[in-house]
Amino acid sequence: MATHQGQPHGPPSPPRLIAWELTRRCVLACKHCRAAAGAEPSREELSTAECLRLVDNIASFAKPILILTGGEPMLREDLCDIAVRARQAGMRPVLASCGMLLNGASAALIARSGVEAVAISLDGATAKSHDAFRGMKGAFDAALAGLAAARRAGLRVQVNTTVTRDNVGQLPAILELAVRLGAATFNPFFLVPTGRGAGLAGRQLSAEEYEKTLCWLAGVDRKDIQLRVTCAPHYQRILRQQGSPAEGGGGGCLGGKSFAFISHRGKVQVCGFLDLECGDLRLMGLDFHRIWETSEVFTRLRDSDSLRGRCGRCEFRRPCGGCRARAYAMTGDYLGEEPFCAYQPKERDTAQDKPHGARPVEVNCADLDPLDRKLLTIVQDQFPITAEPMEVLAQRLGADGDEILARLQRLKQAGFIRRIGAVFEPAGLGYTSCLVTGRVDPTRLDAVAEAVNVVPEVTHNYARGHEYNLWFALTAASQERIAQAVRSLARQTGVEFRMLPALAVYKINAVFRLDGSFPIHVSNRPECLKAVNLTEEQKLLVGVLQGDLGVTARPFDAPAALPGWSEQSVIGQIAGWLSSGLIRRFGAVVAHRRLGFHANGLAVFAAKDDRVDLLGRRLAQLPQVSHCYRRRPFPGWGYNLFAMFHGFSQEQVRRSVDEAAARMGLKDYEVLFSTTEYKKTSATFFHPGDGGADGRGRPTTGGQLTL
Repeated sequence: MATHQGQPHGPPSPPRLIAWELTRRCVLACKHCRAAAGAEPSREELSTAECLRLVDNIASFAKPILILTGGEPMLREDLCDIAVRARQAGMRPVLASCGMLLNGASAALIARSGVEAVAISLDGATAKSHDAFRGMKGAFDAALAGLAAARRAGLRVQVNTTVTRDNVGQLPAILELAVRLGAATFNPFFLVPTGRGAGLAGRQLSAEEYEKTLCWLAGVDRKDIQLRVTCAPHYQRILRQQGSPAEGGGGGCLGGKSFAFISHRGKVQVCGFLDLECGDLRLMGLDFHRIWETSEVFTRLRDSDSLRGRCGRCEFRRPCGGCRARAYAMTGDYLGEEPFCAYQPKERDTAQDKPHGARPVEVNCADLDPLDRKLLTIVQDQFPITAEPMEVLAQRLGADGDEILARLQRLKQAGFIRRIGAVFEPAGLGYTSCLVTGRVDPTRLDAVAEAVNVVPEVTHNYARGHEYNLWFALTAASQERIAQAVRSLARQTGVEFRMLPALAVYKINAVFRLDGSFPIHVSNRPECLKAVNLTEEQKLLVGVLQGDLGVTARPFDAPAALPGWSEQSVIGQIAGWLSSGLIRRFGAVVAHRRLGFHANGLAVFAAKDDRVDLLGRRLAQLPQVSHCYRRRPFPGWGYNLFAMFHGFSQEQVRRSVDEAAARMGLKDYEVLFSTTEYKKTSATFFHPGDGGADGRGRPTTGGQLTL
């Protein structure tokens, strides 16, 4: 048997938590429900006798917290009988309810049965937002009444919140409401789009939005309520990066290690969101103990070295583990990498980073055929903005639409494509960016870089081979916010950081071609793009387009589900924003190192002030250059012209820089090669509460959520 988190060989530890879906009946029809619960009972529910036998079996080897959930578990008439049996057997039963059926009498009955706590969901800070999410007018008031009844009955209460783009900005207000209601615990659940929740796929947070929200949560310091985070195991990584105590003993994804899920039909799963059967209790004589110890899925999950992709290479793989349900939903591989984590791990060699069974095979750049290469080149900046872009691509490449779709899905799954969506011009959205550098003691470089990484506004962070060895970029709603974050980092790390805002932008175009040697050169951004006043509906669309639309036959269907939008209006808006320069480009953002562009050199030149603009525009014409800026020099640093060169090797990049410098008469220059990529994410825009936090993402006295 595989080792469990580095523990000795032998039987696994008993589960500490079991969630038991007693029924899929419910009085609500919530948008996010993983069970797609409804009003009709299922004939397949475990009977009362089966439930009691199952309780006895679990109690024979474990004394877990038993979460009685659904659907709405209060619709089962034998709920209290099951709770009494569990309490008598030494377990701690708790109830997860929508609150609609909780009143003085029912809460008292539940308390007498041995249930010690009740969790009720509030998915909005107001009746309007909560009721819209829950699909029933009056649900908010009923939830508040249920919470009050539970407290009067002596039950400890917990407030759960399913976090989506619709309510992420309300998290501070929901937290304050939970405190006022006397909740002992506030538990944000991060949406896993399964069951009916699959319809909310376009409303889940992007990897960057997850990162910023989790950084905010990690900075919440409350003595009046406990904070617990669910379905976001990378929260444990962020806590460690911030030097905060590990929550709940330090576990990330607990599925199969100390937690399991039992469905209403007696199917055992890793969790309720990972619809992968680990054992059938009815077929195994209601022997949960046997399934827990022998399930192949559980055994694999107990060995953190079995994880693949970035999770398998990550130094935080043990405390985090990634969300197995999201990995399974996105790749079909429950051991694959967490698709909504923005962290770039430090590379480690692993023999485990291989597919399992019939899962997709590892694809190397050398394995790409000519059609793959043409396709990857085109979709970066010539992605068709039409209802059925795969058909347009197929006509252009002389292929079949289904084949193009399958190829793009394979290329994305293999890691060549990071996301498909829009690359926005921050200035047009009212945001600003800044490059920052510092001289860091090499023995402290990793530690300082980790402190930089947890700042939500930091999008890129690299070590470079130079005296100034740490370089990072921030994008925020104001220059003041950037300065505040940099000052905070300086106090925290003791490093004197230098801010290098762009005085002129000559080129921003990170597009890489595979039928030649270097990035494509296309038209640049407008010289001066002023901030555009957008409607709330347009801001919601930006929120979706800045994430990953995925690879589907009709990728614009998801944003078309937003209020006030249709597929055609989404397509028209994207085309308009592309034309105006608000969107720099729309298409695939690729992993350029996977495509063979291993060398990344920041070339810095000392140009005369009266020639710097001319030389900057000439450098921008080079296909090897993806970014080119004018920046202000500082004492000890006389370079004012910056250009990012890419190539297949450092020798190739250095040769390109030398040739460019010779042609332009630039004699004073250096090339700073990146040695470590600490962080690389896309900037995110238009989230309620932008601004108002310190450099570590912690809320200020105003309590706003910084995203």
